[in-house]
Amino acid sequence: MFERFGSRWALQVLFALHERGILRFSELMRAVPGAISERMLASTVRDLEQTGLVARRVYPEVPPRVEYSLTPKGRSVIPILEQLRDWAEKNA
Repeated sequence: MFERFGSRWALQVLFALHERGILRFSELMRAVPGAISERMLASTVRDLEQTGLVARRVYPEVPPRVEYSLTPKGRSVIPILEQLRDWAEKNA
């Protein structure tokens, strides 16, 4: 599970969902700082979904609407990641 946090993009996605709540794929892409590709974002979200940190909800519409949000497990890890981010900023 720790390897999930080794990815720069995984942390960015988690923080974007924490700060903005429920996001569609294109909104999430804009919310993640940096130049993440669609392919990398899809892969990152898929990995986070498999670990139970991100929930994916598909609506039966045409075209399909897909929304992403943090799960309770994902929300529970945010304070720890914020502490780690604060420590890194102070000690960089």
